[in-house]
Amino acid sequence: MTERYAPRPQYPLPHWQRRRNGLLSKVRAPVEQALGTMKRSYGYWRVRCMGLMRNEAEALFKALGCNLRRADGLREVCAAHG
Repeated sequence: MTERYAPRPQYPLPHWQRRRNGLLSKVRAPVEQALGTMKRSYGYWRVRCMGLMRNEAEALFKALGCNLRRADGLREVCAAHG
């Protein structure tokens, strides 16, 4: 696969930015995991509708499906250990 842009040179991050990334990563990781599941399992690669309300509704239904699937898995784990 060819890249569209030339890669930028990588410079070491300043101390404040490394610290900020470390603090944010604790919050960012679970969100990225949920979004990755929505993209992988529910085909949420791009929005299908024109308009904010319809796209918001689509995102909410996909999040609902993701949460229901997760709850079902947690219920099975609790039943097995219960």
